[in-house]
Amino acid sequence: MKSTNKTNNNNTATPFPSSLSYEPTSVLDPRATSSPASALSAATTDPCNIIQPSNPLDESDALSWLLYEKDNLSPPLKPYQHNFTDDLLDPFQPQITSFTHEYNHLELLVQASHLIDTGDLQSAHQLLARLNQYFPSPSGVPIHRAAFYFKEALLSALSLQDQPAEQPLSAVEVVCRINAQRLFSDLSPIPRFASFTANQSILEALDTIGQPPPSIHVIDFDLGLGGQWSSFSQAVAERSCLARMVPPAIRLTAVVQNRTPETTLAAENLCDFAQSLGLRFSVDIVCVAGIGFHALGRIQLIQGEPVAVVLSPAKVCLKSSGADTYKLLQHFLHIAVPRVVVSVDTDCFNPTSLSQSVASGLEFYGSLIESVEAAAASMGMGEEAVRRVELGIFRPKISEVVGSWCGQSEPFHEMLNGARLTPVGFSQNTVAQAEWLLRGASVDGYQVPRRDASLVLSWHGKDLVVTSAWRS
Repeated sequence: MKSTNKTNNNNTATPFPSSLSYEPTSVLDPRATSSPASALSAATTDPCNIIQPSNPLDESDALSWLLYEKDNLSPPLKPYQHNFTDDLLDPFQPQITSFTHEYNHLELLVQASHLIDTGDLQSAHQLLARLNQYFPSPSGVPIHRAAFYFKEALLSALSLQDQPAEQPLSAVEVVCRINAQRLFSDLSPIPRFASFTANQSILEALDTIGQPPPSIHVIDFDLGLGGQWSSFSQAVAERSCLARMVPPAIRLTAVVQNRTPETTLAAENLCDFAQSLGLRFSVDIVCVAGIGFHALGRIQLIQGEPVAVVLSPAKVCLKSSGADTYKLLQHFLHIAVPRVVVSVDTDCFNPTSLSQSVASGLEFYGSLIESVEAAAASMGMGEEAVRRVELGIFRPKISEVVGSWCGQSEPFHEMLNGARLTPVGFSQNTVAQAEWLLRGASVDGYQVPRRDASLVLSWHGKDLVVTSAWRS
């Protein structure tokens, strides 16, 4: 794809070559690992006794799951979809025992969250306790397993005031989470799709800056294990090499709730990996616990340095639950003046109440578990692999769904519009490469439709990831 910046057409060299030179293999090539080097020993210990999938990569590379695809295909499963918000039941009326509908207990779970919305915490707790007999463990069909995790998350939220502060993950737990994430990427294209589309949007925004800057600043609200930025670093190094120019330094600011061993490990590994590529790379951690997004004032901005921001709607609410969350974020975006803001929505619902969050979450995570289960069956990995992903990835995310609802009645995209940002869509090259990426999925059923200016990864019509790019 040719650059859209016509003023650079006569330049003999640009800081980043056109997107055409950014082949999908720069993200997916198994020989070009983007995984932090120091994660090697952590993954090989494998204290969780996780079933290791067969793949062409070095098995000791704990984050190399971002870089390869699968070729085995199997017939798709028919997903279950039901709108649980059509009608909320009265859980304390006798007639509920006469219902024969298979999913009435799911509707009762939504009703319990509705009781929490209305402040009737005692009745909500009683109803959730009754649901223990229907969802005693994460078993059964995917949507019932999702219901179990939501039930547990709601019970935990109700008793939160009586619980001690959450303890940081131990070293063994961090390794377990790394391995669960690795399995998830083996079984699903979601991590690769989300990282690739976000990185490509940032790289294309930087293509328009003319002369190469001495440094670029990326602000991430969902660092996780940092796999996205190892891929980004590799892409920057490759583009700079092709342009025969000195690569810019990369400053990464990670906005997190608290500094944890997981955060520290990700930062150290990213710096080590970037150094192996010959890049100058630094990570600054900004913690928002206690003061919410007022902490964004601690982010160091340098005049003239191009800025890119990566947001996750659920993570935004999780990190700052006050009524002024969106206003503080808008204020920061006005000050930072980013060249691009990328929204990566991996929950795909924007509820205005906790009950809507649970209802939409049941459908979403039911489909997500179903897609992973289908891939595991196709690859011969068995139920144990799916269970590891559910416990290590989906259960914490469902807890975040319950804990991150912050009462924001304004949809996330309207918040971005309020920050004077406009969706810009994705280039044909990005769409083509995203579609090419899905050829490695182990099962059929995934699609990459465009919706307005967004790029969507769906499973049998159910959205799993929605990515959009915004500029001022």
